[in-house]
Amino acid sequence: MGHVTDRRDGSDGWRHRGPPASPEALRRLATDAPAELPAEYLALLASGDGGGGELAVEPGWFQLWPADQVLELNRAYEVTESLPGFFGFGSNGGGELLALDLRGGPPHRVVMVPFVPMSADEAVMVAEAFPGFVAALGKASPV
Repeated sequence: MGHVTDRRDGSDGWRHRGPPASPEALRRLATDAPAELPAEYLALLASGDGGGGELAVEPGWFQLWPADQVLELNRAYEVTESLPGFFGFGSNGGGELLALDLRGGPPHRVVMVPFVPMSADEAVMVAEAFPGFVAALGKASPV
């Protein structure tokens, strides 16, 4: 897995952060996801399962779903049906889904999509790839 700095000390702008995801939850997520997930994403969950805080790029705030809930939340939000080729991993804490755009790549772009209407036409790029998203975690938006 890729290198991710341990961000649990609270000095990085994260408002809350869970303990590391269990190896079993990570294995199940990696095995059952519709595509190979970025190593940086799995490493992030391995260092702290879920959490949220400021995001230096639009939408300005992130909320990561815990590893053992990601697959179920994709089903509950009907991501596969409404957004074929996308895989949700969190939200902005409000009305927008954070997702990987699996239609190209890898690397897969990170996008935000309104929950209503949940349409690929509404997807806005957040980062070209997951490492860019990780670099923006816990930092205030310059706007």
